[in-house]
Amino acid sequence: MHELPISDGRYNGIEGPKLEFKPAMKGIPSSTWDTYSSFANTDGGRIILGIDDVTKIVEGVSKPEAKIQDLWNDLNNPQVVNENILRQDDIWTYETDGKTLIIMDVPRAERSLRPIYHSRLETGTFKRNGEGDYRCRMSDISAMMRDKSDETYDSKVLPGTLFDDMDINTLHDFRNMLRSANPMHSWNKADDQQFAEMIGALDRVDGCLTVAGLLMFGKEHRIYREFPDFKLDYKELSENDTEWKYRIVTGEGRWTGNVFTFFNMMYERLSTSIENPLRIGSDMKRIEDTDAHKAVRECVLNAIIHADYRGDLTVSVKRYRDRIEVSNSGLFRISVNEAELGGESDPRNKTIAKMFAMLGLVERAGIGVHYIMDVWKSEFGSKPMIMEDQCRQRVTVRLMTVPVKSMDTVDRHILELMVDDPKISIERIARSLGVSTATVSVRIKALKASGMVTRIGGTKGRWNVSSDFFSEASGTIYIDIGTMVGDQRRRK
Repeated sequence: MHELPISDGRYNGIEGPKLEFKPAMKGIPSSTWDTYSSFANTDGGRIILGIDDVTKIVEGVSKPEAKIQDLWNDLNNPQVVNENILRQDDIWTYETDGKTLIIMDVPRAERSLRPIYHSRLETGTFKRNGEGDYRCRMSDISAMMRDKSDETYDSKVLPGTLFDDMDINTLHDFRNMLRSANPMHSWNKADDQQFAEMIGALDRVDGCLTVAGLLMFGKEHRIYREFPDFKLDYKELSENDTEWKYRIVTGEGRWTGNVFTFFNMMYERLSTSIENPLRIGSDMKRIEDTDAHKAVRECVLNAIIHADYRGDLTVSVKRYRDRIEVSNSGLFRISVNEAELGGESDPRNKTIAKMFAMLGLVERAGIGVHYIMDVWKSEFGSKPMIMEDQCRQRVTVRLMTVPVKSMDTVDRHILELMVDDPKISIERIARSLGVSTATVSVRIKALKASGMVTRIGGTKGRWNVSSDFFSEASGTIYIDIGTMVGDQRRRK
């Protein structure tokens, strides 16, 4: 297929999110199927059979043809793995110094096939965390099961709910915005109950609310009965980023506590903090809704539309002095690369997406992430950092709101890793970046000398990254974060 970085009988590189070594002189190790599951359920990857995972010495595989046949037999045996997602050319051999390696290129599985597991669903479902595989919790498995169906989850009808569980003032706010955006829309003449049915908030057969109807317009106490972990949280942080100075959060009892009200209240605050340069439109009036405003709005709406409302985070928006961070429960349903390129759209909550689209508040389907990337690069000289936390089942997008300066790529990535995990070790930084610990140590020493980072405490301490770093960040960054929890342990 192509050359592997092997010299002097050793692989020049380390295991990572998409690469795993397996010694296989005595046969195909059973942990191969842990990694097959983890790559398929995460973002794909390569398994190389015949390399010692500690020394990276090429040992080779004896009788490779027979072992390849064993692999195909196991892949097509439902008692070993539930789904074979490999094509014929995804398993191949590589010859080096008279030794044979077997390569398995595992793609990311389509969400309709996930979870991919071996032996048993409860114990054989894995995801990738850095350079290791971790066993999924039942909450992780349930999230993948919810995403399997082509029927959007938010269209599900909730038995026992009523039209009266909807906050009528919120529904009226939505209708008023629709009248303003589209005065001639035929649905404007319908009564409230008919209108709720038309937009997919109310089931016309049994009169129950849909998930979308309850989340968007429901009364808070009724939302909590269906979604106990439901939380919407907007914070404006102080100058030192340690305390919040303004907050909108569910559970306060001071507002309706549903998604639509949260968006309106939160975005009104958030939009005023975005720099608004003087721009004149064709009507000679100032343009208030700039590209930056649209991009931030798109980012927040992406979180709302793609959130897994059964998750334990739901939607969080934080406004710092120099950045905006938007998080939601639920991982990407397509790969991050596909999302960035645009043209692909797979929202978790299609009904909620259509509701916001009626108001003209979302970009054309499939271009949201691509649009945000382009605007931020143009307006601020940097592209957003996208962080996907496999263990906590959440996605975070970081938008820097200050001009950028140039910074060495390795230094920048070191600081980004420190920001996301202040207790990260030099060894783990080196593994994440694919460089030596000596290189990382030299870079950190220089970063300390420049005042960009300080060490608080000894070996059990943490890194403190200067706020100046956030004015230096640039480039599109995707980080796969994960902290092993409970029985989610590395398997070899």
